[in-house]
Amino acid sequence: MSKQKQDQKKVETCYMEEARQASSIFPHGELVPHEEPDFLLRTDRGTIGIEVTELCRKEPRAAGGKLAKVPNTAQKLYNQLANAEPVFVSVGFSAHAESIRFRELINSLVEFVHRNQNNKGSGFTRDLPKGYCHIGIFAPLEPLERCWHGAHAFETIVASKELLESCIAKKNKRVPVYRVPTPEVWLLIVNDQFLGPGEVYARPENLAEWKFVFDFEKVLLFSREPGGSGEVIELLQT
Repeated sequence: MSKQKQDQKKVETCYMEEARQASSIFPHGELVPHEEPDFLLRTDRGTIGIEVTELCRKEPRAAGGKLAKVPNTAQKLYNQLANAEPVFVSVGFSAHAESIRFRELINSLVEFVHRNQNNKGSGFTRDLPKGYCHIGIFAPLEPLERCWHGAHAFETIVASKELLESCIAKKNKRVPVYRVPTPEVWLLIVNDQFLGPGEVYARPENLAEWKFVFDFEKVLLFSREPGGSGEVIELLQT
């Protein structure tokens, strides 16, 4: 298994364990990592297959992933420059940073930090490169601040029924595959309230009224709050 898949499985396992703690709808049993579906929950009455997915807007989420790579890449290039002072850099991306080319964001950050490396302890908010709303340059405090850090401005919108329908439909196509190891299969949709770019909010009052088409035995939405707590809501079937 690749490192990326291993990291993804760790995230999914965290979501599953938090959802189980948040709701008694999940029976007691051994949770076993699997491929399709993501988990097998072995209980006294049988095995339940559980597929896990996230509810989010894909394009802002993908842009956020791209921006997350900028600080670390810029740090590596900066460290290769002549006379580069050791610094810790914290940046804030503007809401329109995703429209700027990846390489331009990196090069402009490197140039700005190198030009201002002697102004340690400063937080800059004016005359910044395009795509940034804040750049802080500080003396590094080893070992806590080894890597440069970035945060992205974003907005949270209310999840529409269409977004949920699309999320369910993509997984519903795979139900026959999910049923190979076990006849009973659930879908767990994680609505993370601290996801960052691409974040949406599913209103409980809407979920109580909306009905969806699916072939899973249960479709659950885990409204995950910061820290891992939250509420698990069972979605209604048409």
